[in-house]
Amino acid sequence: MNQTAKVVELFVSLFGIILLMSIFTPDIDRDIRDIISSKKESMIVNHVLRGMSALLLIAVTGVLYLAWMAMGGCEFSFSGMFFVLMANCIFLGGLGAFFFSLSNQPVLGYMVPILYYVLNFGSGRKYLGDFYLFSVMQTGSYKEKYLLLAGGIGLLALSVIWRDVLWRKFR
Repeated sequence: MNQTAKVVELFVSLFGIILLMSIFTPDIDRDIRDIISSKKESMIVNHVLRGMSALLLIAVTGVLYLAWMAMGGCEFSFSGMFFVLMANCIFLGGLGAFFFSLSNQPVLGYMVPILYYVLNFGSGRKYLGDFYLFSVMQTGSYKEKYLLLAGGIGLLALSVIWRDVLWRKFR
């Protein structure tokens, strides 16, 4: 189980940054954003649908990857590792989406979650506490994943609210 957690937490979790950070990518250009916002559906609906599509793709890919590991002889709790995968992906992706929505710069949206990921190697549980990404690999504790999941969902919600409700007032 420790080796499975290592693979899921160290490598597969990065998938969330790529997919969830990209929910605002089509709107970077102001002209495209104006065309999309002139349509019948609101921007909130567009961003929520993009986010749900990204989450669905993460879940399907995660299930396929975990099934491949199980068929290869790895022994682990399928539901537990799926929860770990989703919590880490949503947190890292939500972190990227939040900073992308604040700055409208995709580079910052990728840089902040990668920096947080790297900080987990150096500082570990001592400084990050319950927001430590590699808790299952290190101690076998799933407790931290609930906070990561809640934090990721909150960051995703804040990014959509900022981008679609509050940002319009400031631009």
